[in-house]
Amino acid sequence: MSRARVLWHYAQARRRRFADRDDLASWQQRHLRRVLQRAPQRYAFYAGTRPRALDELPVLDKPDVLAHFAELNTRGVGLDACVAAARAAERGRDFGTTLRGLSVGLSSGTSGRQTAFLTSAAERDRWAGEVLARALPRGLLGGARVTLVLRAGGPLYESVDGGRVSFRFVDLALDHDRLLEHVRASAPTVLVAPPSVLVAVARADLGLRLERVLSAAEVLDPHDAATVEDALGVRVDQVYQAAEGFLGMSCGLGALHLAEDLVVVEREDAGDGRFVPVVTDLFRSSQAVLRRRLGDVLVPADGPCACGDPTLVVREVVGRSDDVLWLPRRTRAGGAPGDAAPFHPDFVRAAVLAAPGVEDFRVVQTAPSTVRLAVEPAGAFERASRSLGDALAAAGFVAPDVVPGEIEPWDPLVKRRRVRRDPSVPAGGVTPTTR
Repeated sequence: MSRARVLWHYAQARRRRFADRDDLASWQQRHLRRVLQRAPQRYAFYAGTRPRALDELPVLDKPDVLAHFAELNTRGVGLDACVAAARAAERGRDFGTTLRGLSVGLSSGTSGRQTAFLTSAAERDRWAGEVLARALPRGLLGGARVTLVLRAGGPLYESVDGGRVSFRFVDLALDHDRLLEHVRASAPTVLVAPPSVLVAVARADLGLRLERVLSAAEVLDPHDAATVEDALGVRVDQVYQAAEGFLGMSCGLGALHLAEDLVVVEREDAGDGRFVPVVTDLFRSSQAVLRRRLGDVLVPADGPCACGDPTLVVREVVGRSDDVLWLPRRTRAGGAPGDAAPFHPDFVRAAVLAAPGVEDFRVVQTAPSTVRLAVEPAGAFERASRSLGDALAAAGFVAPDVVPGEIEPWDPLVKRRRVRRDPSVPAGGVTPTTR
């Protein structure tokens, strides 16, 4: 990376301010015009088009991106070559892999087949500067020791090491005890890790003196956040990121803001005030991120943040759209079950964790009227099952068959998903529309 370019992007991000939503929209439209103008020349997928507005482009789901991967990047690199190179790098824990001058990363695959993401050196410099501007409590001059506990390292996480700010990458593939020892030895002032690791750090009492804790890579449950905050004495903030890029971070008041100065976020109605984001990146060019539908379900905050930043505040990332349970509703006459309706993962978590003694759990919907429930300790199963059944009944659902399961052994390289729906179980309801 170019240290000078990282610092330039850092300074630009620190200075960037928007008076209101209209000011932000003007910024987005100015950059969006350039993106739309260049898309037909950059990407074979859009060749022959002349889009003047975003809604003239198709919304792309993950299967679309997988099918047209080579047409959606500037080098024409195929998906199989990228995935093979990235997997080889992960096996060797060497994250400097490049293809045709682009760095290659691998998605987590939590929504099914893994895909790859490509970044140029210039894009990595921008990413580093933008993230640093938001992440460091006292800025670059104030100094920080940043420890990143992540599935993959590489150029994206090794930017401006040295001087007042230092970085330490701790490999998530390490066994539990070695991972915690590496975190302790790094003596971080800023710790970035998945919630499952943050909970382990909190319980291990490593004697850390932290200024900021950032949760990344997994959904942050309020239950886990409370555990970490009570033990470490620091609020748990969030980094929201995906293969599509950097999407948001908590502000100084702890509110998760979408990075709408970097991406345009269209909202698809997911019911109950929630939405599924459709993302367009305003600055990334090596790989097209134009109207990409993410698998996440977000709950917006009720109003603007007191920090003064007009970008959209997300109250909660409740999980992926395939983490939503679809269960039959009761009919008023007490006859046959009604149509399937969504029961969102935050409601599932609240119900199961409300049962006395439950420390951890997994819920998987395996059939239209069956869920598998695993809890730790196992002796809390009956209480947890009853609490989940009561919550479903109160919400008007037919009580499903709840069968016992086991929590799978912890794999540090696999994102933890406490609630999910088996791919064989279809989602019901009305197809959401973009607004």
